[in-house]
Amino acid sequence: MTFSTTMANALSGIAASTLRAEILSFNIANAQTDNFAKRSVSFEPQTPGGVRALGVARADAGRSEELLLDAQSRAEGASVRSNALTRINSDFGEPGDADGLYASGIRFQQSLEDLRLTPESLSAQTNALRAAQDLAETFNRLDADAQAIRLDADREIGRSVNRLNGSFRELVELNKEARVARGISLDNIAERQQGLVAEISRELDVDVSGNYGEALTIRTRGGFILVGVEAGELAFNPAGNMSQALSYVGGTLSGLTINGIDITPGTVQGLQDGSLAARFAVRDTLAFDYGERLDRAAVDLEERVTSATGNAASPGLFVIEAGAGSSASRLRINPLVDPAQGGELYRIRDGAGATAPGPEGGEGVIGDLLDALDRVATTTIVSTVDGRYNFIDSLGALSTALGTQALRGQEIDRSATDALTTASTEVQRIIGVDTDRELQDLLLVEQAFAANARVIQAADEMLQQLLQV
Repeated sequence: MTFSTTMANALSGIAASTLRAEILSFNIANAQTDNFAKRSVSFEPQTPGGVRALGVARADAGRSEELLLDAQSRAEGASVRSNALTRINSDFGEPGDADGLYASGIRFQQSLEDLRLTPESLSAQTNALRAAQDLAETFNRLDADAQAIRLDADREIGRSVNRLNGSFRELVELNKEARVARGISLDNIAERQQGLVAEISRELDVDVSGNYGEALTIRTRGGFILVGVEAGELAFNPAGNMSQALSYVGGTLSGLTINGIDITPGTVQGLQDGSLAARFAVRDTLAFDYGERLDRAAVDLEERVTSATGNAASPGLFVIEAGAGSSASRLRINPLVDPAQGGELYRIRDGAGATAPGPEGGEGVIGDLLDALDRVATTTIVSTVDGRYNFIDSLGALSTALGTQALRGQEIDRSATDALTTASTEVQRIIGVDTDRELQDLLLVEQAFAANARVIQAADEMLQQLLQV
């Protein structure tokens, strides 16, 4: 080996050790950085001696990364659905919940039983009126809660669309940076890209083409481009208010488009997974169906008590006011039986159409009201499939159905979260930084650097001795 070859080997070895030390230090410093993937460098031999760095490579999880994006979409969607179902179940109340509709119905029925025992009692009549008012107000409150859930979902869709459009534009700018030749350099373009893609995948189901650190193309699972040479543009018009009368199917609530193409979840080309699709499901299906059940229950109650008066021309104890919105939101106490509205309290016993108090000890229409509530009838209150229930049992069955629905949603959420944890762990195993291993390699690099430095020092001493000869 010639003197020049020895020097070339040693100098390139020092350069290689310096580059490896820089990369190892970069890995260690970013070990806790979100989305960071460890870097490595490859070399090739040179002539007459030494090595040359080919480039810095970022660890790639490949298929595991795709599975992670899928898991993120499913987990976020499952979480949104589960939270909405839990909120619906909590608002409606368990059978033992004093503020729930079932308990309110039980109190109303019990107040009628008490009034039947002492129909002449003003106290019992007042208690029955208050129980009826509580039942109507509970229907009103639950409908308002259902619409609030839908409106919250609609507003969050609007906020998500704004965030996503911003992320699309930012990724286009990062793509431009990635196209610029940077040589052998350490930067965080790949991490910034991956972080934005992770945010997008939580809200949308996406496919990613290209490697992080290079120009990416992102599409929906339906094939519509979100990020390419230019950024796609999602469009959505948030609602200013919400009622059961408003719906996407009816054309009164906004859908979602990308560059003018309809991708509303539930349509043929619609989104499937992610929090955005889940919020559409909450607005248009889960909370909407809940509102429909409340509506049918309110109509069932009003029809039962009206039939109990024996006079179809004269409304019963409950009336559904004319106007927009659901029947549950418009259920009221008949003003004719409410002294606070100019009515007469005795009509709670004798019927809303009574023009004078009945016999002192007579039960009036109380027995008919109780019979109407106890009558088993075909209803779709509990589900879309006809069932036969009396009024109170229908509320209890609905409470059970909502509870079961919430539990199922929680189970799906837990399963999706476990799958996300597994996918994340696998990706981290592939691309994550093992600081112990990096520190060990750093020690070896230090030794290599020192060895090459000693070679140069020895060569320098030899050269000095030759010059002195």
